Amino acid sequence: MYAKEEIMAVNTYDGITECYDLLMRAGYYEHDAMAKAANNVLGERTSVLELGVGTGLFAQNLAATNPSYEITGIDFTAPMLDIAESRIGDEVDLVEADVTEMDLGRTFDAAISSGGVWVAIRDGDDLLLGTHLLAAEADVRGLHNVGEHLEPDGLLLLSIQPMHRDFDCELDGGIVYSQRVEPGESIDDEHFTIEKQYSFTRDSEVLAEQTLELGFYRPQSRERILEEAGFTSAGADNEERFVVYSKEPA
Repeated sequence: MYAKEEIMAVNTYDGITECYDLLMRAGYYEHDAMAKAANNVLGERTSVLELGVGTGLFAQNLAATNPSYEITGIDFTAPMLDIAESRIGDEVDLVEADVTEMDLGRTFDAAISSGGVWVAIRDGDDLLLGTHLLAAEADVRGLHNVGEHLEPDGLLLLSIQPMHRDFDCELDGGIVYSQRVEPGESIDDEHFTIEKQYSFTRDSEVLAEQTLELGFYRPQSRERILEEAGFTSAGADNEERFVVYSKEPA
């Protein structure tokens, strides 16, 4: 069994927040294309909960795609929310919250994780569940809590991303971003972790760096965890930007 603090633990980006925002603005994620794909999936649904709003770039693009959206964004990292507040505070309701513990006092038509708490990871022919949480109990609890915040016909969208790999790129101002990936723990045949090292340098000076632990579930466990949390698979969107799950009737 996991201790309570292990079940509740999530990764934060408080050591690299400003540099991380620079990386996101440089196109690390294709926020505009993702927002348009999500808009096509949502249809008439207008109340949206973003799980891991970060510095607000996806929410900003989603709001621009359809001004009728009512978006609430949660995040565990206060400095991320500070940047999001300056960027979209007039358009989006921002809440500092842990997804496993949040109680927002309302329900939504859809929840979206666009690279936040959970993602779908392509690994060869497999589609894994990637997570910032550290224990299976936390993933089930968090996803179940998300379901509690959805309307009876609510949807859960998880962005589809490639497997993490070693990567370098140059950002504005002569800043170089590097990420390095190392094997983590093999918890069992279906559940493993990696360590992802973020580093931002300029002229060999380290501006910010942080190492996070990320978890992954292989397909069988991915579906079991989502089913335990009350979701059924509805497949991927036409552009394969998101995997979509529907909330099971109570």
